[in-house]
Amino acid sequence: MFGRSIIALIIFFSFVICVPGLSQAKSGANPRADLLKLEYKFQTVNPVKYQVATRIVQNIDIQGQAMQNNINSIFGCSIKAAGRQDSNLKLEISTDTLGQSIESPMGVSGGSVPEIKGKVFSVVIFPDGREADITEAEKVVYSLEGAGSTNLAQQFMDFFPLLPTNPVKAGDIWNIDDSVRTEATGNVTNTRVNSVDKLEGIETIDGIECAKISSDLTGTMELKTSNQGMEIFMKGTVTGTGTLFFAIKEGYFLKQTVNSKVTGNLEISSPESMSFPMVMDVNSVSEVIK
Repeated sequence: MFGRSIIALIIFFSFVICVPGLSQAKSGANPRADLLKLEYKFQTVNPVKYQVATRIVQNIDIQGQAMQNNINSIFGCSIKAAGRQDSNLKLEISTDTLGQSIESPMGVSGGSVPEIKGKVFSVVIFPDGREADITEAEKVVYSLEGAGSTNLAQQFMDFFPLLPTNPVKAGDIWNIDDSVRTEATGNVTNTRVNSVDKLEGIETIDGIECAKISSDLTGTMELKTSNQGMEIFMKGTVTGTGTLFFAIKEGYFLKQTVNSKVTGNLEISSPESMSFPMVMDVNSVSEVIK
């Protein structure tokens, strides 16, 4: 029974694990001395189509026996500007793809979530990417095997990489402290991270001038859930790096790559108390596609 509970928890992880936008510097960025005000704008006519692909490798030590689980998930949507709400940006979201596959000692499971295809709703974000209103996304509900029902608001709590609130120039460093709380049936996850960000310079990608921001992150993640009569608690530390390219004039991100690790323990408080070491390696790529 415990093995099946762990698999259900893995399925839940694949859709709710939230690591806010990070980036890792690469060579080749051009320095720029003038100040840049980076903010989200998007376009009202031509939607920007995104695909988010995430791979999680989870290793758990169950009383000396190693168990590895591989989770691959994908989410696709199109985004365009839909006006302003006060000083914030209203966006129209059209969802296209949501799915996952899970490889575990118990076999292979997963598949697509067809009920979200073609759903259209609005979200409102602050100019720096923080969510201001995602209540319409909460209305798009779908079921996830082993984890109950959830909604698309979970996808947009950390979809947009966070930008500096003040103008920056190449070489500037700033901190972003962020926390995300996600919920599904019987499950609550709280993630808190601090990233040290740096504007490395400017790169041109497909003719678009992009700001390149590097970040290092540290933080914590906690999850509480009930499954098959068990009370399960997970707590771990988060570390990671990634790469972000943000289109300066157009006002949207072209690509974000995040590599992170969660190291901690799974604890079961009932019907009997047990604790198991756990490590999750999470690799995610969010990018514009044609």
